[in-house]
Amino acid sequence: MVSSFLNSELIDDLWIILTPTPPHKHISELASFTDRWNMLELVFANRDTVHLSDVEQRIPSPHYTFRTLAYLKSCYPDKSFYLCIGGDTLQTLSSWYDYEKIAHKTELLVAERPGVPLTRPSELEPFTVHYCEHEAIAVSSTDIRKKLADGKMPGPDELHPAVVEYIRSEGLYGSAGFGS
Repeated sequence: MVSSFLNSELIDDLWIILTPTPPHKHISELASFTDRWNMLELVFANRDTVHLSDVEQRIPSPHYTFRTLAYLKSCYPDKSFYLCIGGDTLQTLSSWYDYEKIAHKTELLVAERPGVPLTRPSELEPFTVHYCEHEAIAVSSTDIRKKLADGKMPGPDELHPAVVEYIRSEGLYGSAGFGS
């Protein structure tokens, strides 16, 4: 999706903001912040237009998107921000905490996800939504973590090989028997 967002001609740079504690996830489901950061660095090390940010470490918990956007707007008042999401997230955005406040802070840039209609739910009418051209690929982080926990190796179309090696070497996501 990263290339699709960057090819949209709406953005010049993509900021990937890693959250320390996503409000919708159980902390036991996640690798540590450091491990997740290291994996992102492995994937995006050679992408000049992709920037990793730990900005949410400077914002009090809980880490809600509208708070992060407000913080970014205060730090970068001359910048325009787009919230880049998949079509699956578009369908569930109205379940996010104070999602209505997001509409006043940013526009949405949406990439297609397999099996998910690219239609805007009626609750999101106040949002400005842009759709980018994207070849939808059926890859899910939940499925990848399950595969790893079952001792199966994700393919290169599912997960960057350097990340697969990092997960294996660090024993993340129950991957102890992985590759044996």
